[in-house]
Amino acid sequence: MRTFLLHTLTALVLIALWGTYSVISLKQGWHLSAIAPRHDTASFMAQATAKLQEEHKGNYAFLLMDQGKVHAEHYSAKGENINAKTLFGLSSLSKWVTAYGVMILVQRNELELDRPVSHYLTRWQLPESPYNNDGVTVRRLLSHTAGLTDGLGHNGFAPGTPIQPLTEHLSQALDADEGVSGRVEVGIEPGTAFKYSGGSYNLLQLIVEEVSGVSFQAFMAAEVFAPLGMNNTSYNVDNNHPALAAYHDGAGGHRTYPQYTSLAATGLYSNIEDLSKFLAAQVKLKDSKGALPLDRGALDLMMLPQAKTFGIDIWGAGPMLFAENGENGFIIGHGGKSPTLNTTARVNPDTGNGLIVLSTGNHFMAANLATQWTVWESGKPDIYLLKNQIPKMVKNVVVGAIVTALIVTVWGLRRRLIRVITKKLR
Repeated sequence: MRTFLLHTLTALVLIALWGTYSVISLKQGWHLSAIAPRHDTASFMAQATAKLQEEHKGNYAFLLMDQGKVHAEHYSAKGENINAKTLFGLSSLSKWVTAYGVMILVQRNELELDRPVSHYLTRWQLPESPYNNDGVTVRRLLSHTAGLTDGLGHNGFAPGTPIQPLTEHLSQALDADEGVSGRVEVGIEPGTAFKYSGGSYNLLQLIVEEVSGVSFQAFMAAEVFAPLGMNNTSYNVDNNHPALAAYHDGAGGHRTYPQYTSLAATGLYSNIEDLSKFLAAQVKLKDSKGALPLDRGALDLMMLPQAKTFGIDIWGAGPMLFAENGENGFIIGHGGKSPTLNTTARVNPDTGNGLIVLSTGNHFMAANLATQWTVWESGKPDIYLLKNQIPKMVKNVVVGAIVTALIVTVWGLRRRLIRVITKKLR
């Protein structure tokens, strides 16, 4: 009995060590290989453009930033001219820019991050819920931890059709994705869980209007775009705009850019030139631009972890936290996806390195390249790669546990057999 317990304990310790190693190695990226040597920016650029050229089915604009400055750009398209000034719909990448605007009001003490949002609302209020709606705060809206269960997702409205008013949209979005409620309401106790919510940013859009006294578009143009020099960034661009990239569907056809009520969540249009200025505004390097709308304290506040999944920090007060950057901070950014539109922007605030990919015609091309860049920049997987690798890790842990148990069992039986034979020989 004593021997059996010893063998069992040995097996459990070995299995625990194997499981711990598997989790740590996954999180730290010990077995990952980058597409280019670390710190070799020219090599990464070459590998990245080759991948984009091979995979793209429509158009793309790609920029790589090094130490806070533009290192290189690359553009390609089927049947059109794409350049640094070509406009793309950003989809959910809009949320990061919105968060920057919201933090301007926080910096001015016109908004408090942890005050109930009901304090700022006059035109609309959250419907009653089983939970305390006072737990819905600006900080939690920014980090998708306010407990809203709208499930948005916005399809937008076809050009030439009426755009739903914002307050009506908050009550019941007519352009909601199929299978979601489309109602901005509290369905989870605020502050207890992360749940991605486009409705959170629709509500922030209303709050910005209530507090500033002007339209959301006017506030963002005056307080964010103009100070950063984002001169070609705006909302709801007409499909006939001469600088607008064609919206390829990936099968040889074209789609039409919709019009949005949800400007803050998904309605922004911009280009590589303007977004590079936005990325530069996040950088901590001493020679980066001064006199920006947000001071360093407010920017650092946006980058503090606010939400976790699988025990891993994934979201700040606006930007996503893609991976630890080795400087007690994170690679930050955001992505966007509509049916065949995919955008991403990421930056390491401590090194000033970053990338932007704007594309149509592919579902995940921009996001996949951003994952490769994060591995190259930090040596660690981003949250998407971690999520995709978790099933494989669990399988490896289970297989390792079974193998360990078999080895310990065989070892124990072997020792027992040796003792029996030795006893008989005596």
